[in-house]
Amino acid sequence: MSRARRFLLIALAALLAGAALRGAVALVEAALEGKLRERLVSEAAERGFSLSVERVSVRLPFRASVSGLSLTGRGVNVHFERIGLRAGLFGRGALGRLRRVELGALSAELPEGLSLRLVPSAWDVSASRGRLELTSRDGPGRIELERPGAGSLRLRLDRLDLKRLVSLRRDGAWVGDLGIVSGVGVLSPASADGVTVEANLFATDARLAASSEDDAPGASSLGEPFDADGSVTATLFRDARFVDVACVSGTAAGLRGRGRAVAAFAPRDAWFDVEVSIPRLELAPLLAASGLDLPAGGKDLGSAELEARVTGRMLDPKSFVVEERLDFQPPARPLPELEKLRGPFRRVMTGRDGRETVVVVDPANPDFVPLDDVPPLFIRGLLTSEDANFWGHPGLDLGEVPVAMSINWVRGERSRGASTITQQLAKNLFLTRERSYRRKLQEAALALLLEPALGKRRILEIYLNVIEWGPGIHGIGPASRHYFGKNPSELTPRESAFLVALIPGPVKYQSSFSSGVLSRGFSRLVNGVLYRLRSVEMLTDEELAAELAAPLRLRWTPADTVGEEEPLGAGWTDRPARGDAVGGARFRASEPGGRRRRRGPAPGPGHAGAHACPGRPRAEAPDLRERPPQDSGAAGGSSASALARSRAMC
Repeated sequence: MSRARRFLLIALAALLAGAALRGAVALVEAALEGKLRERLVSEAAERGFSLSVERVSVRLPFRASVSGLSLTGRGVNVHFERIGLRAGLFGRGALGRLRRVELGALSAELPEGLSLRLVPSAWDVSASRGRLELTSRDGPGRIELERPGAGSLRLRLDRLDLKRLVSLRRDGAWVGDLGIVSGVGVLSPASADGVTVEANLFATDARLAASSEDDAPGASSLGEPFDADGSVTATLFRDARFVDVACVSGTAAGLRGRGRAVAAFAPRDAWFDVEVSIPRLELAPLLAASGLDLPAGGKDLGSAELEARVTGRMLDPKSFVVEERLDFQPPARPLPELEKLRGPFRRVMTGRDGRETVVVVDPANPDFVPLDDVPPLFIRGLLTSEDANFWGHPGLDLGEVPVAMSINWVRGERSRGASTITQQLAKNLFLTRERSYRRKLQEAALALLLEPALGKRRILEIYLNVIEWGPGIHGIGPASRHYFGKNPSELTPRESAFLVALIPGPVKYQSSFSSGVLSRGFSRLVNGVLYRLRSVEMLTDEELAAELAAPLRLRWTPADTVGEEEPLGAGWTDRPARGDAVGGARFRASEPGGRRRRRGPAPGPGHAGAHACPGRPRAEAPDLRERPPQDSGAAGGSSASALARSRAMC
């Protein structure tokens, strides 16, 4: 056999052997791909998630990838475009041989309207002695994972550029740049089925989006950059559905505060005891960081100090106990824009239907109604329905927030807000109808500034002369004449109650009486106002009975009409207003929502450092398997029972 033929035979044998080896390797790769897919699906199922994978690829000995990975369950929907892994020859175990991780784009839909997007990235990997380190190949940034003990995990972030990697949205609105983050977080087992979380993070160059309508990041759409730091210590008990946040504290954009909380959860119910202390909050840097234009001369907008504690059960609005102290130090000089409101002024008001109306707040204007000319009964009906603590709060009534949350929770919809009359006035005079954290922040800041600039009586007088009572109808004077052909001083109690009940939906409710006869639902709202007037002794029992029996006649009510639609229980309202709990039960107007309330300094931490959380007895969580108590001393009544004191420091 010639040498050439022998070479060809050897080459052919080598090719056949190589093909056979590659075929064997391909069989092993296919088996590994199936095993990896099966393992991923089973691991997800054990944790209550559904997982689907479009493609799993294994290329021995150095590469593996998973494409089109979708994870759903527990209110979470995550899609990973691709995860790629590269390994080396040497190392201990699979992690020890791992050299690179390549991540494709990730999109995640999370609870509470949050959505998360991660851009593609690549990371170098090194592992040794129980520690895994990932170093970004696209810029500075490092992540370390370590197991310091059995069941424990430590996560360390070093200059992780979340501005580049992460896009976070809330209800479709871009939140902003999350900054460059460094810090440490530790998970460790606690007693029984608990796990303790301890974290301390620091972010630089964070920026919030200036508008919820901005779709893409841009320098012009961001607030002022700021640094933030925070720490938290919490224990979660999964089987008991109980969380104990021993301490959370931090500083950011003019805000410095701390807090603690305990919470227990059950299907469709929750109980919590939350304590917050904010020794100082500077309005100007906070608004600037949120991307909001400061008012003229607004370098000094004043500062606030807050101490608050809230205890209650979500299914029982009457259970809430609120202890709060909010002190506001106004700016040295009132803002010129607010000073103008002390005298005559005019505004172009935009109604809920988009109609623009010029409103002139001036004694020379025939439509203007001085506060002294408004019947006391009307004012009392307005305050008991819209802002029962109007004369006592500094512009914000934080005690209304948990009650509104509870009522909305019970009803499964946003049927009640927590804005004070001062906040409503700020919104009407200066803001759009945009629903976002920005507008609420502006509204709260303006409310705090309006109170010292104008005083209560002027605020109430302007409010009554500018708010909307129907399409193109602004002010109590035009409203009284439009609906009844009367001046405000001539209104009957039932007519006053009608106008008060109309305030939450002046356009929406028009169809409820367009025929001249009140619908059953709107009659219930009107009667609810009358019952509240009786509860504060503005009506006697005889006067109440007479007003409930008297049909209300609008200017266009047909002459032969003898009554309204049967309201099916006159004291029940569709929208519990301030002074009501769910179901229209009546309570004292000074106790909104029927909750027990305490003004003045909230007991608890004084003014130690921002990160100090002195120990304090906690309210004992109720058994949420039981039905909510029916008396007003529900969950809040257990606040005297103490749990073990939490840690003194974060």
